[in-house]
Amino acid sequence: MTTGTTAKAGLLGVLDPRRPAPASGRSGQRRVSDRLLDLGIYVALVALVIYFAQASPYFLTQRNLLNVGAAVAVTGVLAAGMTIALIAGQLDLTVGANIALTSVVVSLAIESLGWSTPAAVLLGLAVGVGIGLANSVLVVGVGINSIIATLAMGIVLRGVALISTGGQTKPLTDLTLPEFLQLRPLGVPTTVWILVTVFVLGWVVLTFTPVGWHIYGVGGNPSAALRAGIRTKRLYAGVFVTTGVLAAIGGIITTGTSSSGGPNYANGAEFDVLTAVLLGGIGLAGGSGRIQRTLAGVLLIGVLNNGLTLLSVSSYYQQLARGAVFVLAVVLGATAERRRAR
Repeated sequence: MTTGTTAKAGLLGVLDPRRPAPASGRSGQRRVSDRLLDLGIYVALVALVIYFAQASPYFLTQRNLLNVGAAVAVTGVLAAGMTIALIAGQLDLTVGANIALTSVVVSLAIESLGWSTPAAVLLGLAVGVGIGLANSVLVVGVGINSIIATLAMGIVLRGVALISTGGQTKPLTDLTLPEFLQLRPLGVPTTVWILVTVFVLGWVVLTFTPVGWHIYGVGGNPSAALRAGIRTKRLYAGVFVTTGVLAAIGGIITTGTSSSGGPNYANGAEFDVLTAVLLGGIGLAGGSGRIQRTLAGVLLIGVLNNGLTLLSVSSYYQQLARGAVFVLAVVLGATAERRRAR
């Protein structure tokens, strides 16, 4: 076995998420503390569910719980992509603008160009691929920091959406897409099935495939990953295309559920997405995190919003609560980073 092959095998072995963490000399108290922090998002989610179940008789009804899932479907799909990007050590801030542009493209293709709904949906996915490739050119090819590159690209994308529509929302008269998303296979909304499918696929890829281990590798130590023979530039490009496609799926869902496309859709979507991801303990430094914890963060946000609405809490206080949760998410993220650095 060559040195490169040995290094690569060693890297993959360390990064395989199925492997338990290596033994260390940390005290039992430290290990218990780490474990509690790891479980914190799940404990918080359960506690919030219990509280709202006590506060409102409508909260635990099947209809309401499915509504929670449907309400966070777009945020969840975006958060899955953001999780993959952050694990790889990158950040994609075009997701909100991607949703807006995709919704505009799909609605214009159907209403102005007379395209069939399936063809328009494929065009929307192609837009997501194109945005991902454009981001990868800026970050991987030109070498611009991903935060700056995707922030600038997001401004460009939203500008294109505004110019294409004159700043106006474009309604759908063809209701094929809205009617499809209103289907409830096995009694569960289609949007919830999409959300579950995205997270299951993300979990399988990150946990059980070499591609997933490579993503952890480049995020944790890009230089070591490169020496191990991992094609880091190609992997980064794949990550940005993935986030682009998932954001486009979010745009297609938004188009269907609102029966329109709009250049101002998903303004500030990055806020909820980053909140969910940070609540799930996904660090900004890369190389660590679990996508199932992101799902817990998404559900926590959905439960909080739904519960406060059921309790008729003022929208002003709801905004305050969301801000407080975001601050908590940042604190938890910083705590997780310090733990990993020790």
